[in-house]
Amino acid sequence: MIDPAKTDATAGADAAAKTRPRSARRKFQFVIAAAVLLCALWAGGWFWANRIATERIAAMKADFVAEGGVIGCDAESLGGFPFKFTLDCAPASLELPARGLSASVGALEAIALLYNPGHVLASVQGPLALKAPGDLAVQANWTSLQTSIRVGTSRLKRFSAVTDDLTTTISAPADPRLPTAARAKHAELHLLQNDADATALDLAGTVDGFAAIIPGAPQLPDLAAQLYATLPGALPELRDGHVDPLPAWLAAGGQVKLGQLGIDIGGFLANASGDLSVARDGVISGKVAIRVDQLEKLPDLAELLHPGSRDRVAQILVPLSAFLKPVQVDGKTWGETTLTIKNGRVSAGFIPLGRLPPLKLGNAAGVAGS
Repeated sequence: MIDPAKTDATAGADAAAKTRPRSARRKFQFVIAAAVLLCALWAGGWFWANRIATERIAAMKADFVAEGGVIGCDAESLGGFPFKFTLDCAPASLELPARGLSASVGALEAIALLYNPGHVLASVQGPLALKAPGDLAVQANWTSLQTSIRVGTSRLKRFSAVTDDLTTTISAPADPRLPTAARAKHAELHLLQNDADATALDLAGTVDGFAAIIPGAPQLPDLAAQLYATLPGALPELRDGHVDPLPAWLAAGGQVKLGQLGIDIGGFLANASGDLSVARDGVISGKVAIRVDQLEKLPDLAELLHPGSRDRVAQILVPLSAFLKPVQVDGKTWGETTLTIKNGRVSAGFIPLGRLPPLKLGNAAGVAGS
């Protein structure tokens, strides 16, 4: 005898079994449709953003040409779909004939991520050929040169440049004091917005294996240096897409909060930190705590820079040593003292050490004072 209850249960199970595959197929179809729609929206957004970027690049070129500039790019291409924008230009060049300025590089590649267009990465291939007013000409090459720039809604967030095996030759008939050649094994420069003060610029840099050839001067030992400093007021808001930090910094008082300046040259080591100020005429004032090691090597270095200065520097070091307090840092005994700089004149206690030349600020002082 057939049980009606079992028959109903069996029929219900068969119906449910048929419904489950249909439901799974609908869910799978929905996922596929959503994925296709998302890809279409992403592709549409990329091409729309790429069109906007192309228009902006064209507008920037037009502005540059309107000012008398010339831009060269034998092979230019825009791409990067689907996750980034890329601009390739090889070779790349620009000229400002009215200012006597021109520059060219072997190739330029710039990359911006679609989800973060305010962060642009660039790779530059040498050689570089630069001409500037005063018959200044620079030829340079490197094994690697990478840059990165991040821009916020109103201010520069960060700029970084890193290079390896940099070599340069310099021709400057109007200024024989400039080196004729320079090289560096590794160099970095970082400019970034201070965390506590949005208008302050943090400056960090390092160089290893640096050497320069100066006409009429002997070859100095290789130099290694590190720098970290904060410049209050040096990060103004963007104006027409440009940042001109130097006049803004001078107008804010030209302060330098020196976190560290470290130098290693020919075995002589020095580290400095303190607060400085730069006047609009480039004259420096302030106080700096300085630590030195291998001070006895300084007279020989001075002799290389200025022949005939060894004895004078050695005489200054005798009383200066009395002001050096021994301190233990990094497992090494340093001599530490405080230097006072007043209108460019440097002294340790009552011992005069010399005068710092004023910085050459060009037109920035006039702009800051206007």
